[in-house]
Amino acid sequence: MPPVKHYSSSEVNQYELSSRLLSLTENTSYTLTQINGQRIYRKAPHAWNGPEPSRNCEVFIGRIPHDCFEDTLVPLFQQAGELFEFRLMINFSGWNRGYAFAMYTCDAEASNAIAMFNNYMIRPSWQLGVCPSINNCRIFISRIPPTTPSPEIVRLLYALTDEVQEVRIRRSVASCAAIVEYKSHRGAAMARKALVAAAAAAWGCGARPVVDWSLPQSPQLMKQYREIGRWSPERGVELTRAPEEPLPASVAGAPSYTLEPWSQARRLRMIQEAQRSAAHAAAAAASDWSSRLNNVESLMSSMAALNLGAGLGLEAAERAVWAPPAAPRPPPRPATPASDFNVWTARHPLQEFMRPHTPQQ
Repeated sequence: MPPVKHYSSSEVNQYELSSRLLSLTENTSYTLTQINGQRIYRKAPHAWNGPEPSRNCEVFIGRIPHDCFEDTLVPLFQQAGELFEFRLMINFSGWNRGYAFAMYTCDAEASNAIAMFNNYMIRPSWQLGVCPSINNCRIFISRIPPTTPSPEIVRLLYALTDEVQEVRIRRSVASCAAIVEYKSHRGAAMARKALVAAAAAAWGCGARPVVDWSLPQSPQLMKQYREIGRWSPERGVELTRAPEEPLPASVAGAPSYTLEPWSQARRLRMIQEAQRSAAHAAAAAASDWSSRLNNVESLMSSMAALNLGAGLGLEAAERAVWAPPAAPRPPPRPATPASDFNVWTARHPLQEFMRPHTPQQ
C-alpha cells in the first residue's frame, strides 16, 4: 500500500501537493488537468487508440478522506488494473469533496476494483466505498413555491438549462417538488450548477429552492410525480397528468400506503430493538428490587443478632409503660325501634318553645 500523506486541517499546502501530483505524470503517458471543480488524471491521446471505454468500466469511490489526493489514490487503484481516467472532485478551498470516479480499460478490471477496495481500510477506522458508477441524469428540486403554476415551472427549467428531456412535478397542499431528467450526465451536471445560482432569482418572492442530485427512485415513489411536462418551440408547454392506477382486488381492503422493503426491514428492526430494551429494563428493575430485599433481610438479621429487633432492646413491661395509650372506644348508640315511630303523630322537637295557635274571631 502506498504511504498516506496527511495535510493540515486548516489549509492545503499547495506547493507540496503540486510537486507530489507532478510526480504522477513524469515519465508516464498520463495528463493531469483541473476543470469545473474536478481534477482529471487521464491517458494522453497519443497513448490510447480506439474508442473510450464504456460506462461499465467506471466505478464510483465514496467516503474518501478530505485530505487524501491522487498521490495516494491513483497508485492504490492501479493495483486493480490499468486506469484510463481518474476524476477527483475538488471544492474551492482545495480539499476533495469525498468522492471520485475511476475508469478502467475493461469491465473485468472495474469488477476487480470493486472486489478489492469496497470497504477497504485506507486509514484506521476509515473505509472506502466502491461500487459501479451510475449515469445519473436527474436533478431534484424542492421547496418550490406551491403557488407557482406547473406550466411556469416547466417553462423556467427549459429556459434556464439545456438538454432537458422531461419535468415531473409533485404537489401537495403546502409544498411542491420536481424531478428534471436530462439527456446526459454532463447536461445534468451543468444544469445543477446553473440552477443553484439562478433558481432563487427565477422564482422570486423570497423562495429558497434546494437543488441536488436525485437519488434512485423506486417506481412506487416516481408515481407520486403525476404531472409530466415537456416544452418545444413548436407546441410550447405540454402538460399531462398520469392517471391514478386502481388497486387490485386482492389489496382493495388494505391500507392506502405501502412501505418499501428497506423501510419494512428498518421498522421491524426498530420494533425488535424496542422489545429488547424493554426486556433489559424489566430485568434490571427486577434485579434492583431483589438486591434491595436482600439488603433489608440482611439488616433484619443484623438487628436480631444485636437483640435490636424486639422493641429496641426493651423488656415486655418497659414496652407496656412506654407504649402509647389506646384510643377510647365510643359508647354504643341505642337502637331506635322503627315500628313505634309515626311521622304524622310524633311530637315536634321544638313544641315546648312554640306558642299555641289561637284561632281568630
